[in-house]
Amino acid sequence: CKADYLNAPQREIARAAGVALGAVGRVFQDLADQKYIIGRPGAWRYLEPLRLLDHWTTLYPTVLRPRLHARRFTTDVQEWWQQATLDGTGGLWGGEVAADRITHHLKPAAFTLYAPAAELRTLVAALAQRHRWRADPQGDIEVLEAFWNFPADPAHPDIVPAPLIYADLLATVDPRNREVAQLLRATAIEKALRPA
Repeated sequence: CKADYLNAPQREIARAAGVALGAVGRVFQDLADQKYIIGRPGAWRYLEPLRLLDHWTTLYPTVLRPRLHARRFTTDVQEWWQQATLDGTGGLWGGEVAADRITHHLKPAAFTLYAPAAELRTLVAALAQRHRWRADPQGDIEVLEAFWNFPADPAHPDIVPAPLIYADLLATVDPRNREVAQLLRATAIEKALRPA
């Protein structure tokens, strides 16, 4: 999500990733062993960032996503998401809504939101009241805990990082989402990974 963190101090990486400081060194060693990066601490460079993205995207739905304490809801309010404001809730759009906001090529049918654990109640309470959400294990609204700790992209302050949108779309195995995921990859993700 943040290619420039590759050579940031380990404490900064640990804080941004929400992991223990000791885990950072082990992850870098693992990335080097698998030939995703080359170099040494402070002078790393990516060998195949898109292969790393593919690897992470494949593992995300089965390894990390189940740990994000998903909550599901539904509402009878049509097009509620178009009027929803996330200001003050800590929430960020993921999945189909985020993809639509970047590409303008998808009419969302499922609604994914992320928020830090400490702000989940605020997000759910605010949106449930405004848009008449009700708990539903099969609902098309999903709220997950954010697992990162860095600011949103100023160009898109209400959406999650593009690699996470991409992973959310691919995890649905919906053909229309796969098509938009490839568009997102070609525009927002690959462009961000090209050397300056």
